[in-house]
Amino acid sequence: MKNSKIIALLAATAVAFAACKKDEEDAPAPSPAPTTATFKIEYGFHWDVDDFDLTQTYADGAGHAIQFSAVKFYFGEPHLMRNGAEVVHFHEDYFLPDASVGEGEFIVGDITPGSFDTLELAIGLDSETNHADPTLAAYPLNDPGMHWSWNPAAGYKFLLLEGRVDDDGDGTVDASDPTFTYHCATDAALREAQLGFTGSVAAGGTLAPHMEIRMNLLVAGVDMLATQMGMGYEPINVQLMDNLVSSLEIQ
Repeated sequence: MKNSKIIALLAATAVAFAACKKDEEDAPAPSPAPTTATFKIEYGFHWDVDDFDLTQTYADGAGHAIQFSAVKFYFGEPHLMRNGAEVVHFHEDYFLPDASVGEGEFIVGDITPGSFDTLELAIGLDSETNHADPTLAAYPLNDPGMHWSWNPAAGYKFLLLEGRVDDDGDGTVDASDPTFTYHCATDAALREAQLGFTGSVAAGGTLAPHMEIRMNLLVAGVDMLATQMGMGYEPINVQLMDNLVSSLEIQ
């Protein structure tokens, strides 16, 4: 009888040991520690320090009351720099900030953890991309409103500004006021922006510089009543593309 109890106890111990061993074998392996970080660019449209609002009335570079109906522009190929040296370059990555959205963010990709002091951007599109077929492209390069479909040789509109300008000096913009339309395009409109900032990120973290587009700087020196239209790379378009670079900063 005593031997039977001992045998039963040993059997129960063996079963428990086997169950524990199986639990250990079935337990998932711990996840490896992250070795990269995420890089994204946040953005927001502003008028001076205030948030920009398409429904509000502002003033152009000559003091005329204006109201925008559309503001979009392309930027891409972000470079992260450190002490004047390129650390990472995202080729063929393009983004389309849209003032109708307000604030937003673009996930760019994975980067090696570290510190950075400059973000370089192409403002517009490189020549090859500019003259590619937009019907074969993915967003944002397939936006029909940002391509010169009636003049394919001109490529994309790098910057699109549309709205109305007060022509009677009463400070009010309404449907009776003339429209302004600026579509900046052609390869010559391509610009480069170097935006200084101080940022660092550890493995598993996110580097998210916030790019502010200051609309008051974009229209600085622009008389929208005197020149109500600019297509391609006319003098007004040259000025606007130069202004666009100056309007960007990292906060």
